[in-house]
Amino acid sequence: MIKLACMTWPYTNCSFERALQGIAAAGYRYVAFGLPHEGKQVPESADEAEAAAIVRQLDRYGLTASMLIGTSWIAPGQPIERAARLFAFARNVGAAEIISLGTWGYRRFPNEPLDADEQAAADDAFTAQLQLVAAEAERAGVTVTLKPHTGNTATASILRETLEAIGSPAVQASYDPGNVHYYEGIDPAADLAAIAEQTVSLIAKDHRGSRGHSDFPIPGKGDVDFDAIFRNLHATGFAGQVVVERIDGTDSSLDADEIDRRLAEARRALIQLMTSAGLAAD
Repeated sequence: MIKLACMTWPYTNCSFERALQGIAAAGYRYVAFGLPHEGKQVPESADEAEAAAIVRQLDRYGLTASMLIGTSWIAPGQPIERAARLFAFARNVGAAEIISLGTWGYRRFPNEPLDADEQAAADDAFTAQLQLVAAEAERAGVTVTLKPHTGNTATASILRETLEAIGSPAVQASYDPGNVHYYEGIDPAADLAAIAEQTVSLIAKDHRGSRGHSDFPIPGKGDVDFDAIFRNLHATGFAGQVVVERIDGTDSSLDADEIDRRLAEARRALIQLMTSAGLAAD
């Protein structure tokens, strides 16, 4: 069974509690978190007491943590002790995957990319940091995933090269078709093949329109061919998780009730798409 999870990200302007309430009401059993709510980072300290408090909140809504967003904890410039603390927190809340971003490829998106030397320096620093992070992840028994977001994770083939440079089984791929379509302007269904066998989670983000046009609709309503993506993953024996991140379209001011409604619709649409491709959703 494939875990169908939902990030708390759509509720960033709401409390963490309201996010959990809405996600559970929309029918999800699994949740991904790690970004701010009402301006407060969650988790904030990532100590044992905070982990215990969050587990109690999850239990209240019948939710299980399946993923943490760890970019701010493990990026270059962060002491490796922060990664170790986050990984211990992940174990304490029951999340085995910590997702992160690679390097950023632009001075100003979409028309001012970094020059080759700047990009290479950023990529080298990232690889060195992630090799240290990977060692901590192996010790903690968790998996770090990197998802497409320009720079050294821009496309499937570039992401594969980055994973090869890091060289650890504790660092794998999370594929984000919406980001590939938005940032790169290419067909993610065709792009995925280069990284499908190393993909342990899918961020079920859709995108509609041309490169750089900010429109992220409910999955299945945009330009991403989820049917082809799920069939490709099924053919590789995919057994990871599928995570809803964005359903806001072009409106970043949705109220909590409308977010609830759209997340429920996204869940129904994804279950139908996954089932059609031969994947069983939990």
